[in-house]
Amino acid sequence: MNMNDTQLIELYIARSENAIAQTQQQYGAYCKKIASSILESEQDTEECLSDVWLKVWNAIPPQTPEYFKGWLATITRNSALTLCRRQAREPQSIGDAALELSLDLTDGPEERLDTRVLGEAISRFLEQEPRHIRTAFLRRYWYGDSVEETAKFMGWGQGKTKTILYRTRKKLKEYLIKEELYHG
Repeated sequence: MNMNDTQLIELYIARSENAIAQTQQQYGAYCKKIASSILESEQDTEECLSDVWLKVWNAIPPQTPEYFKGWLATITRNSALTLCRRQAREPQSIGDAALELSLDLTDGPEERLDTRVLGEAISRFLEQEPRHIRTAFLRRYWYGDSVEETAKFMGWGQGKTKTILYRTRKKLKEYLIKEELYHG
């Protein structure tokens, strides 16, 4: 039986052992997709997911995420990236996406932009964009999907996907300049 996110969160708050099993049932494949797009092996993916379930268990309570699925995705992605760092390697999918998205946001090491400020600015930018643009952007640059995977997910050709991503990156750069967060 599928539960809604509020019911899942209530299981965690009640400290029900069924909370993790229900979360795995409903979101296990989703989290596995995120982790495996970053990690190189099935064993690493399984280790990451074990960390995710423990982190969720420890976070609720006191946290009560408003958007559970997105919150879960963030924990999964960050756990996968942390595992990569512990192994002293950079995930290929994230590296490719970061290279594509790269904006020189510093004038020097002493002026590094606070990642939280940047994240908030990118969120504000994406809120202004149509849903299909947000979805494609997040698939490519947050989840680390390849251009091919993003195109398939969106039901677009690769050429259209590349064009939309390029235009969105260009528009994001203009937005960050206007917000005085980019000095290129």
